[in-house]
Amino acid sequence: MRRLILVLILWPTFVFSSTAPLEDLIRHANIEDVKISPAGSHLAVRKLHEGERILVFMSITPLKITGLLRFRGKEEVGDFYWANNERVVAEVMSRQSALETPVFYGSLYAINYDGSFGKNIFGHLAGENQVGSLFKKAETTRAHAKIIDPLPQKKKEILISTYPWARNQESRGEVAKLNIYTGVKKRIARLPQVDGRAYTDGAGNLLFADGTDKNNKYQLFIREKNDWHRIKTPLLKSGTPVGFDTDTGESYLTIPQKSQTEALVKLKPGSEDYSLVFQHERSDIHDIIYSPASYKPLGVYLQPDYPTEHFFDEDDSFSSLFRGLKQAFQGFHVTFTSFTADGSLGVMKVYGDRLPGDYYLVNLKSTSVNFLISSAEWLKPDQLNPMLAGSFTTEDNLEVGVYLTFPQGSEKLNPMVVLPHGGPHSRDYWGYDRNAQILSQNGYLVLQVNFRGSTGYGQGFYSAGLREWGGKIQQDIADAVHWAIGKGYADPDRICIYGASFGGYSALMNPIRNPDLYQCAVGYVGVYDLEMMYTKGDIKRRDRGVAYLKKTLSKDKEFLKVNSPVHNAGKLNLPVFLIHGEEDERAPIEHAEMLVKEFRKENKPIKTLFVKNEGHGFYTEENRMKLYTELLEFLDQHIGVGASEKQSSEG
Repeated sequence: MRRLILVLILWPTFVFSSTAPLEDLIRHANIEDVKISPAGSHLAVRKLHEGERILVFMSITPLKITGLLRFRGKEEVGDFYWANNERVVAEVMSRQSALETPVFYGSLYAINYDGSFGKNIFGHLAGENQVGSLFKKAETTRAHAKIIDPLPQKKKEILISTYPWARNQESRGEVAKLNIYTGVKKRIARLPQVDGRAYTDGAGNLLFADGTDKNNKYQLFIREKNDWHRIKTPLLKSGTPVGFDTDTGESYLTIPQKSQTEALVKLKPGSEDYSLVFQHERSDIHDIIYSPASYKPLGVYLQPDYPTEHFFDEDDSFSSLFRGLKQAFQGFHVTFTSFTADGSLGVMKVYGDRLPGDYYLVNLKSTSVNFLISSAEWLKPDQLNPMLAGSFTTEDNLEVGVYLTFPQGSEKLNPMVVLPHGGPHSRDYWGYDRNAQILSQNGYLVLQVNFRGSTGYGQGFYSAGLREWGGKIQQDIADAVHWAIGKGYADPDRICIYGASFGGYSALMNPIRNPDLYQCAVGYVGVYDLEMMYTKGDIKRRDRGVAYLKKTLSKDKEFLKVNSPVHNAGKLNLPVFLIHGEEDERAPIEHAEMLVKEFRKENKPIKTLFVKNEGHGFYTEENRMKLYTELLEFLDQHIGVGASEKQSSEG
């Protein structure tokens, strides 16, 4: 490890030299997470090894490997948690059927840091023969589990909240104590609603639970006298518990508000009386900053454009330490993955637009910082392109945020790729983005748009996108393109749109709405027939999924038809490239196949890349290489260097 004293750290100003090779950009990160043990003696590191995720345990003094967890066959390590000073509980990810992408089916596995006493302790893999036994043993449980409290005072138990398997996914789960050595569990309480979990005070006492009704409406419950009661206060009933103050007994909740951004409130014990702690004018609360020792909320992470923080508790020394770290790593984002039980040591992650993530060991008492490991050491910040934030105002007075990633050395009249995000109720963030880097490294300006309906900007901004998939959302994307052209950033004659999932839908729908704006379009695992969402795929399997579609999309067949690329293929008079995984359950390949059929009816050419064994996004590096190689060839042909001359000579 390199030892760095906090006051001497100066993050360098990068001078760009060369570009990163495509094979480096498509690689999975080698290091995915690092967490420190409660006593501070060991680290657990999830890393990629020979194409699968494993867990490596290391002593800190000296820094050396003490054990590892590696599954065989189709299983690999997912998220993980230190349950006590010697034992880690890990989620088991599995590759099932034809899928390349590993999926979490609910199983938990526990192991000591020296690699001993490994055991399936929860899930469909945990069953043991009970015949002739005088002792309780682990049982097969067909459910997902989420660790909600490590129970630091109980060295052999953790508290979990379960979510049962069910054909229609409508069964309620339970809260249970789980023995991390034997896998024996004991029910504490049943959850009051489906699709939710429980929350504690950090000492094993149940405080809240949430869930959704059949209309996909969020509900919050409070625990009183060993029973659940619906919270009735209008503002609080939509809140999400995020923290607890053991000294005062106050709970912290984030509250969405109808026409404003999300607020953080503090709830008095034994009542529904609350007070406002913090609210930002433009950004919802992205995450909470906790005290390293008490886990009391001290501040919030925000994402209005570039990531930032706000501390509302200045009395805790961690506030000033954090600011020092931010200053030391200026231009990058700082967060902590874990702390020791006494709050003296922590693992810090530093990341940004040109840095997927570096991990450091921080001594909070001496303020010393020691480099641990890089998540993708082959990617050099001076080879990557910065992501810049901007915004514009729509005709109906909404502020829409954008991110721009320029090719090196060029700020004017660039060929541009518009990259709308999926969801549509998600968002783009400032940070390392594989698509933005690959495209900008190959000469394209990349424009990402947080159109109306995107999360993170308040309930009003979110609601403005409901039932506007083919309408005002598409107008926001087109307005962003005109904005970039007006700024002189983009060449208006060399613009292509490329997106995945809802972004794939937008990649086809935006040229339908704006036929003169683009020179080509690329849809990746996209939705192209809105009515099909009610008949195929995993969303329609649940009552809550159907309710979501009715709320965000529509049930009116004529509306769905008018806003579906499949029924408007005749309006697409530009080169189109469709990319899809044949095992996609979210947007089944029938979407792409129907669009291809419509193109052929119109005698229009269409390029396709359909890949077996892939789902809603390509997972293997081999398939990613094929995707990006063909994508770059397609872009080069239609908007790349010399594309205009080619088209002119062909004409």
